[in-house]
Amino acid sequence: MNLNKLGIFLAHLLPPELSNKLSLEGLKLLYSLGFFSSKNLKTPFHENNIECLGLNFPNKIGLAGGLDKNADYFHVFGKLGFGFVEVGTLTLKPQAGNPKPRVHRFSKEKNIVNSLGFNNVGVYEGLKNIEKNKPFFNGVLGVSIGKSKETKIENAFKDYLHLIDYVYDQADYIAINISSPNTENLRELSSENYFKDLIEKIMNKKEQLNGGNTKDVPFVLKISPDESMKNLEKIFVSCMDFKVDGLILNNSSIKHKKNLNGGISGNYIREISEKNLMFAKDFCGDKISLISSGGIMTAKDVAKRIDLGAELIQLYSGFIFSGTDLLKESLEI
Repeated sequence: MNLNKLGIFLAHLLPPELSNKLSLEGLKLLYSLGFFSSKNLKTPFHENNIECLGLNFPNKIGLAGGLDKNADYFHVFGKLGFGFVEVGTLTLKPQAGNPKPRVHRFSKEKNIVNSLGFNNVGVYEGLKNIEKNKPFFNGVLGVSIGKSKETKIENAFKDYLHLIDYVYDQADYIAINISSPNTENLRELSSENYFKDLIEKIMNKKEQLNGGNTKDVPFVLKISPDESMKNLEKIFVSCMDFKVDGLILNNSSIKHKKNLNGGISGNYIREISEKNLMFAKDFCGDKISLISSGGIMTAKDVAKRIDLGAELIQLYSGFIFSGTDLLKESLEI
C-alpha cells in the first residue's frame, strides 16, 4: 500500500468532516516541513499552459470549491500539482453552516452526501487568508461566492454585488454559486423569477469594475445538475446574452434516495454531469467556456469530459476517495 492509499485508508476510519479537516491539516504540515519538494513529490506540476477564460492555466486539472472553504490550503494544493483551485464558497459574514452530522461518506459506492450550508469564516477573513497564501501559489485562483443564509431571496443580488467588490482584486476568476442545495431558497435564483435580473446585475457590476481597472476578472456560473432542460436553455441564453465567461457543470444533486438532507456527489452523478455537459456544448458551442465537475472519479472520466467539450476539469469526491493517485493519472492525459 503506497503512502497515498495508506493516508486515505486511515482518514476514512474517522467521521467524514473530521477526517477531511485532519487530512487538510496533515497536508499543510507536510508542506510546511518541505515534504512537497521535487525530490519527494510523486505528482509533478505539469505545465501545459491551457488558455481558457482569458487566463493561462498551468494545466487543466483543478480542485472544485467546497474543500478549501476558507482559503487555508490552496497553496498546498498548488504544490501537489493542481493547475487551479477554487476556494470558498465565501459569504459576507461568517457562517457556522447546518447542524452536524452534515457529511456522509459511502466508501463502497464512492459517493458523498453533504449538507454543510456554506460554513465559512466570511469574506473578510477569507481575503486575509488569500493575501497570506497567494504569494506561495503558482496556479489560477478561483473564489466562489454565495448568498448568506439570512439574506432574503429578493435581496440576494446585493450579497453577490458586495462580495464581488470584496474579492475582485484577489481573484483570478469569480465563481457565482447559485446551485448549492444546502442554503434555503438559493436554487430559486436560477428560476425565471430571478435569474435574468440577477445575472444582468452581476455582469453590469463586472463592466463597472473593468472600466476603472486594468484587470479583467472572468465570471463563471456554477449550475445545479437538477435543472430541467427547459430551464437550462433559458440559463444558457441569458449567460450568452450577458457575456458570462464560463459555466461550471455542475454542483451536487438532491435527486438521491439516501434519506439524508443535502446534495450527493461522486459516482452517483457521473451520468447527469456528462449529460449536462453535452447539452451545454451542443447549445452554446464555443461561445462560453465549460468547466466540468461532478462524478469525475477516474482518469477515464477526465478524458471523456474533455472529449465532450470541457476545457477545464474540477475534482472533488474523486480526490477525496483516490487522493493524489487520481491527480497524477489525470495530469498525464
